[in-house]
Amino acid sequence: MKLYTSSETRKLDALAIKKSGVTAFSLMQKAAEFSFNTLLEKWPNTEKVIIFCSKGNNTGDGYLVASLLKEAGFQTLIVQITQRKGMSAATKKALEICKKMKIESISFNSFKKLKLKKNTVFIDAILGTGLKGNVRTGLLKAIKIINKKTRSYPTLSLDIPSGICADTGKEMGTSIIADATAAFIGRKRGCYTSIGKERAGKVYFDDLSVGKDIFHRVDSNCYILNMENHLQKISERDLNSHKGNYGHVLVIGGNTGFGGAAILTAKAVARSGAGLVSLATKPEHITAALSQCPEIMVKGINSGQDLEPYLSLPDVIVIGPGLGKNAWSEQLVQRTFWEANKRKIPVVMDADSLNLFPELSLSCPLPKRLVITPHPGEASRLLNKTVGEIEKDRFGAAKELQKRFKATVVLKGSGTLICFKKGRIQIIGVCEAGNPGMASGGMGDILSGLIASFIAQGLNIISATETAVDIHSKAADITALRLGQMGMLASDVLEDVADFLRS
Repeated sequence: MKLYTSSETRKLDALAIKKSGVTAFSLMQKAAEFSFNTLLEKWPNTEKVIIFCSKGNNTGDGYLVASLLKEAGFQTLIVQITQRKGMSAATKKALEICKKMKIESISFNSFKKLKLKKNTVFIDAILGTGLKGNVRTGLLKAIKIINKKTRSYPTLSLDIPSGICADTGKEMGTSIIADATAAFIGRKRGCYTSIGKERAGKVYFDDLSVGKDIFHRVDSNCYILNMENHLQKISERDLNSHKGNYGHVLVIGGNTGFGGAAILTAKAVARSGAGLVSLATKPEHITAALSQCPEIMVKGINSGQDLEPYLSLPDVIVIGPGLGKNAWSEQLVQRTFWEANKRKIPVVMDADSLNLFPELSLSCPLPKRLVITPHPGEASRLLNKTVGEIEKDRFGAAKELQKRFKATVVLKGSGTLICFKKGRIQIIGVCEAGNPGMASGGMGDILSGLIASFIAQGLNIISATETAVDIHSKAADITALRLGQMGMLASDVLEDVADFLRS
C-alpha cells in the first residue's frame, strides 16, 4: 500500500514500458478500462457521460474511456477545453479512435450553455500528475465553472483531480471537486492528505498489472497505515498473565478548568488494554475522574515536587491534555523530562505541552523516546510558520518536525501523517480513514492515550503510533455512521475503539 510522488510514478510508467514490453498506449487502454468499470460500479444508473479534456496523457485516458462508453451504448460527449496541439503519440491515437467512432466533441463555450440532464456523470481528464505550477488562467477559470455547473452531479477524476499537486495534496490555484478518483500504476500521495483528500473523494486503484518487480525497482518512503500489521501482537494474550504484564501508563494534565481532557486520555488508556493507569491532575478533578473511570489511580498534584514520587512508577508517560500554560504546567513538563531521560522511558506529548514548548527554557534535553502529536495549529507554533504553510506541504512539515525534535511525529488533520526515521531515511505513514466529525474537542486526547497504551503493552513506539492512529480514525468512521458526524463525541469514538479491539 505504498504512495508515490509524481516523479516516482513517472519512473514506474517508464519501467513498465521498458521492462514489461507494454506500450504507453496499452497502459492508457488499461487505465481507460479500469476507469470505465469504476464508473459503472459507482454509478450504475448512468445514462450520459461528459468528459472534460485538454491535451496531456490524462486526456488520452479520457478519450479512450469515451470510446468504451460509446461502444457500450452510453450517450457520450467530449468537452474540449484547450487546443489539441502538442499531444503525445498515444493521446493522438486515442483521439483518432474517438473520431472514427464519431463521438461528439464540443468547445467549452458550448458546454457553458448546455442544459444538463439527470443521470449524467462527468469525467475529469484535464490535468494529470505532471502539474508543476499553478493552473494556467484559462484552465483555472474553466475548472471553477465546471465545479459550479456540476456540483449536483457526480464527477470521476482520472488518476488525480485536476489542479491537485500529486506530491503534497495542495491545490494549485484551483482544482476539480471529484466524488471518486480512479488511480493507476501507483497511488498518488496528494490524494490522501490536505485538500487533495477532500477533492479526490473515494479513491479506486489498479496497478494495471505492471508486475511486482516494477514496484520493487522504485523506492517509496510513504505508505498507507494498516493497524492489522501490529494489532495481533498485543491482542492475543497469554492465559497465564496479570496486569503487570500490560504496562503502567501515567497521564499528566488537567489544569484548573481543563480536567476533562486528561480524564479522557486516562480512560482511553484503560479502555485499550493497559494493565495500570495513573492520572496526575489538579486535586479538584479527582472526584470527576473516579466517577468516570474508577479503575484509574488518581493523584492530586499541586506542583512539580508533588509529581516527583509518581514518575518512578510508569512504563510510559503522556503529558499535555488540559495541561494549560502556567507555572504549574512548566514545572510538570520539566520534571517529566528529567525523569524520562533518567529512566529512558517513552513520552507522548500532546496538546498544551506542545503549545507550551516553544516558550520553555528547558534545563534538560528532550526525551530520546518521544512521540509528539500536533495538529496544524500546534505544528505552526513549533515550526514558526503559518497554518497555511503547514497545510500546503504536510509531508514537508512532518519531516521538519521529525528532524527538529528527533521524535516520532503525528501530524493530525485530513489524512493524518506519521513521520519517523529509519536509519538515515525519513519515512511517512498516511492514515486513509477519518472524517470531519473528528474536528471536535477530546479527539486528540483519546489518540494520545491509545498511543501510550499500545507502547505499554509491548509494541515499539512506531508500531504503537501507527496502530493507534489507524484504529482511532477507523473507529471514528464507524461512530459517524452510527451517530452522524455532527453529533459524535470523543467519548463515543472510544466506545467504537473498544469494539475494534474486541474483534
